[in-house]
Amino acid sequence: MKEQFINWGTNFISKYENCDDLKIIKLKYGLEGIYNLIIKMTIVIIISLITHTCKETLMFLIFYAGIRTYSFGWHAKSNIRCWITTILIYNIIPFIFQSINISQIYGLVICLIALISMIIWSPADTPKRPLIHADKRKKAKIMCVSTTIIYIIIYLFSSNNLVNNALIYALIIQSLFINPLFYKLTNTRFNNYKYYKKNN
Repeated sequence: MKEQFINWGTNFISKYENCDDLKIIKLKYGLEGIYNLIIKMTIVIIISLITHTCKETLMFLIFYAGIRTYSFGWHAKSNIRCWITTILIYNIIPFIFQSINISQIYGLVICLIALISMIIWSPADTPKRPLIHADKRKKAKIMCVSTTIIYIIIYLFSSNNLVNNALIYALIIQSLFINPLFYKLTNTRFNNYKYYKKNN
């Protein structure tokens, strides 16, 4: 199924755009990523419907995508680990969080810790995708910190427990995934752009 999707997408795009061998390779890599994302999100939504956490999962997806887009962060090294991490983050923990009420003072402390984390460590790259351009890293950091500040403002003025829990949870997870200690615990190299410069 995956190969069929990739081949169909490659053939379709090739009809309207000239593609050399390198571009074909990049195109197939991108299409594989899209396919995996669609499959994972479909499974996540199905599980959330079964566990009656669809609202929690969708709300978390919105906030998490917003902060993850600019801060990047840790990725699982294998497909099976990626699946385990995906189900844990998007299904199991939201199921637990639906019955938790975090006081505003504790939530604000989490927000401030997340903001400091984003200022210090974002954007966090990976060995496969080093962020080698300084200007792009700077822009990503500005966007990431700005997004976190917007989240804090939303948290301060929102009285919706579902929104607040999803927002806090997104900040906790992403703060963890850009933390160099977490990189070390998972045996993943941190600040990969520095090594890229040394080796090129």
